Amino acid sequence: MSEKSPCLEKNCSWCCNPVKIGRRKGMANELKIPKDSEGNDIWVKTGEEWAPENNVDTDRVDIYECKNFNKETGLCEDYENRPNICRNTSCVKENDGRSIDEQHKQLTEAKFIVTKKKI
Repeated sequence: MSEKSPCLEKNCSWCCNPVKIGRRKGMANELKIPKDSEGNDIWVKTGEEWAPENNVDTDRVDIYECKNFNKETGLCEDYENRPNICRNTSCVKENDGRSIDEQHKQLTEAKFIVTKKKI
C-alpha cells in the first residue's frame, strides 16, 4: 500500500465493501480474480452491476464480495497476506494537488445506483 493511502488511517473500506471493478477495457476484461493460499477465488461476483449517479451510461462496475472482508469490523481478515491488487489500490493520487482528505472524501461520497440486481 502506498504510504499516502488513507485506508488504515481513516478506517476506510470503500474499495472492498463491496469490491467494485470497472468494466472499461483493460480492467474487468483482463482481471484475474485473486486467489487464496489454496487456489480459491477471494472475490465472488454477486451478479450486480452499479453505475455512478453522475455517469450512468458509461462507467459501469461489476460487484464482488471479498471472502476476507469482515462486514462487522470493516477490516480485512488476512491483511498481511492480501493480494497485490489490494496492496496497490489507493484512492489517493500523488499529483492531484488536493489534500488526502479532499480526495478521500470525494471518492467515498460517490453515489451509485444499481443497474443490474443480484441473480
